[in-house]
Amino acid sequence: MVYVYAKKSELQEHISREVSLGDIRETLQDLGMDLKGESEESDPELKIEITAEKMDMVSSVGVARAIDYYRGYSKSLRTFNIGKGENRVIVKESVKEVRPKTVSAIVKDLPINEELLDTIIDLQEKLHASFGRGRKKAAIGIYPFDNIEFPVTYGAEKPEDIVFRPLESEADMNGKEIIDTHEIGQQYAHLLREEDKFPVFRDNRGYVLSMPPIINSHTTGRVTPQHKDLFIECSGFNEVYLDSILKVIVTTLLEFGGNAESLKVQYPDSHDYELSLDKREEQCSIKYLESLIGISFEETSLKELLNKVQLELIEQEGDTIKVGIPCYRQDIWNDCDIGDDLARAYGFNSIIPTTPNILSTGEQKDHSVVRNQVRDVMTNLGFVELYTYMLTSSKTQFDDMRREAKDHVSINDSAEEGINMTRTMILPENLESLRINRKHKYPQKVFETGFIIEEDESQETGAKDSLVLSATIADPKANLTQIKEIVDALSSLFSWDFEIRESSHPSFISGRCGAIYSGDKQIGVFGELNPQVLENFDLIVPMSSLEINLEKLFSQE
Repeated sequence: MVYVYAKKSELQEHISREVSLGDIRETLQDLGMDLKGESEESDPELKIEITAEKMDMVSSVGVARAIDYYRGYSKSLRTFNIGKGENRVIVKESVKEVRPKTVSAIVKDLPINEELLDTIIDLQEKLHASFGRGRKKAAIGIYPFDNIEFPVTYGAEKPEDIVFRPLESEADMNGKEIIDTHEIGQQYAHLLREEDKFPVFRDNRGYVLSMPPIINSHTTGRVTPQHKDLFIECSGFNEVYLDSILKVIVTTLLEFGGNAESLKVQYPDSHDYELSLDKREEQCSIKYLESLIGISFEETSLKELLNKVQLELIEQEGDTIKVGIPCYRQDIWNDCDIGDDLARAYGFNSIIPTTPNILSTGEQKDHSVVRNQVRDVMTNLGFVELYTYMLTSSKTQFDDMRREAKDHVSINDSAEEGINMTRTMILPENLESLRINRKHKYPQKVFETGFIIEEDESQETGAKDSLVLSATIADPKANLTQIKEIVDALSSLFSWDFEIRESSHPSFISGRCGAIYSGDKQIGVFGELNPQVLENFDLIVPMSSLEINLEKLFSQE
């Protein structure tokens, strides 16, 4: 979630008619947002919670614009004009292995004052923290246009060769000194520390503009209220993603009265980038939208509903409609996103539930029934239920558990450092929970019935989820017998037909471990955890654990 702080008067500046706090609160709730609080003033400051996909609403302008449309004050999509400029940004081959992509634009004639400058900086930092993933995925640079001599170059150099005065610093420093000693440099040092070369923007005179994603130059990159023209760049790894962020920044500044000018970003592979603020068009089926939401549309109401959520009905032909999407709306990826917005416009509370016109009625799946029964049994046996994350790291799942890393679903370009896969075993995540609670009283008995992700080429996605039971007893007296009693109790209570065989497992002590078989297929393991595993998780007492793949058990029955 992202929080936007804005005075009511700031929102009112960009809303076509006078609105009350009640109007704002009601509209935000209808849009799926929330007004979390307001100060006790004549012009209260509002704390507004924005859902994670709404990049266009991370500023007071974006929030006000959404309110303006939803309440029907704006009747057509805004159009944004952008002039074609002659300036260039030249991307060098040297930056390819460090931070290879950048997009840029110029905004002129901004009526900048201290208040607007603070708003621009706040927008920049909110985008950095949320959609920029702490500057890892995207770093935004904003500079006084008048301080720059074009063309600008974007390349990578040895950190010792990048010498400039960092923003608000007293003296020149090189790139290595900045990440080692500068307050901001130390905060983001992890993004560059392993690199032999650091990215750098320079103007035609060789002056450093910034060393992304760390900091701007005080000489060429410090914006003041006297600067009405701005040069803006976003750097990172994915050009499409950077383009979406740049569109949000530029259109927000245009709402404040600026004029946009494009410039050409020239890549070494002869590929060029130039910002466009044109709306895009998507086609979708009315019947699909109706089936998705559960309502019926007429052409007039469909047009009005689309307008409420900043979309445009361009044309309708039979069952197909063409929808216009403004450039700043980066949360519309496919037809279901349009359906989601239409449901918001119609009002979720206005949708009348109906009984499906089918011959059968719904009931719980067998697996859900068994899962709930297992929960009841485990809690009655004195265990506390855990809910841990599906996303995890290979270190936790494999290295710390002394397991071989194989047959797992990896995650590329993760939002959080260290999260790089989906779990294949629940036990490691339970051990993380026990590590956090290691200073509490023992014994501790925990369990979880949740899902793991297994590779399965027969599935459309190449993977499937499987229901698993994991349980652990943390106790100075924990032993194999204690955990085997739990296995026996489950087998007896549920009449599960499985066999226990002597086995070895790298996570458990040799000779103090058993395997659970259903037919000729191993479906689980239990035993006393290996001391090395306990040390890897910083655990301080012996532990005995079990893990049973209930999915495999059901498939054998």
